[in-house]
Parts: sequence; C-alpha cells; structure tokens
Amino acid sequence: MRISFLVSLCVFALFLACIQERPYSKADKTSPVSDRLAEMVTADQRLRSDDTLDYGIVAETDRLHREVVFELLAEGAITEATDLHRAALILQHADPSSCRECYFLAYQLAKRAVELGLDNARGMVAGCLDRYLVFSGKPQKYGTQYNQDSVGIWYLFPIDTLTSDSQRVVWNVPPLDSLKIEIDLLNGH
Repeated sequence: MRISFLVSLCVFALFLACIQERPYSKADKTSPVSDRLAEMVTADQRLRSDDTLDYGIVAETDRLHREVVFELLAEGAITEATDLHRAALILQHADPSSCRECYFLAYQLAKRAVELGLDNARGMVAGCLDRYLVFSGKPQKYGTQYNQDSVGIWYLFPIDTLTSDSQRVVWNVPPLDSLKIEIDLLNGH
C-alpha cells in the first residue's frame, strides 16, 4: 500500500510538471533569443538592401546589434546552430577600425554552427575568416573578400596561394578561377 501511494505521488508530480508552463527547450521551434536574433538579421539585411543607404544609421544599428549579441553570449544564451549563425552574420558586419576581433569571433561562432550540423553556415565560416585575415593585414585564405577601388574597379584582396580549390569547396567557396571570373564580370569584362 505504501509503495503504491509513493508511485501515485510520483506520477502526480510528473503530471503537474508536464502541464506547467515550461521554459524554452531545444525541442521548441522558437525562443526569445532566436526571435531577437532573427529580427536583428532581418533589420541588418534590410538596411543593406536599401537604395538610400545611410552609413551613419548602418554603423549605429550594427553597434547596437553587436551589443545585444555580446550580452547574449555572456549569458550563454546563444547555443543553437541557427542562432550561432545569425550571431556570426551580425558580428561580421562590424567596422574593422572598432572591432576587427569581431570577425574572428564570428568565424568561431559560424564554425560551431557547422559542427552542430548547420551546413549552410560553411560559407560564413570562410567569409569571416577571410575578413579577419584581410583586416589583420594578411592574405585571405579562401577568396571571399573583394572591394572596389577609387575609380570603380573591383578586385580580390590578396589570397593565400597555399589554399587549394578542394579546400574552398569544403567551405562552399567556388574555385579560384570562378572567383576571378566573377570579379571580371563585375568589371564588365
């Protein structure tokens, strides 16, 4: 009798635990952190696609978004692959004069997202590492970073010649010849 009472009590306690409001778990489809990061990424992309791009507004928005990402990282709240990828996207838009290390952190976050199974973060891994290297005065590894000079000619930043096309493919970067063709097309050739 005493054992059946204890079993009944345990079953009742489990029942109560199941019907109470639960915090976010990995099985849930969304979380406040995911929602906030998704909103910031949407705003980030919207700002950059606007024909009337205001660099002052972009810089201030980027700074505010970075602060949120840093706070969430400090709290240990960014753990899911998609959220790591979103955080990397936000950080890789930092101004190199104020936060070059943000690119390396973005690289680490994107790489962790890939390790957790998010294959579409592979390009972000390559891009963030290349951006960090370029703004550290070193040749980029994969060839994802290019720019336009003062007369409007597009060019690739210097590339590490030891990186093979097979290494590029692993991180969803086209072969070097294809990258050079893309630059030629941008220049109207």
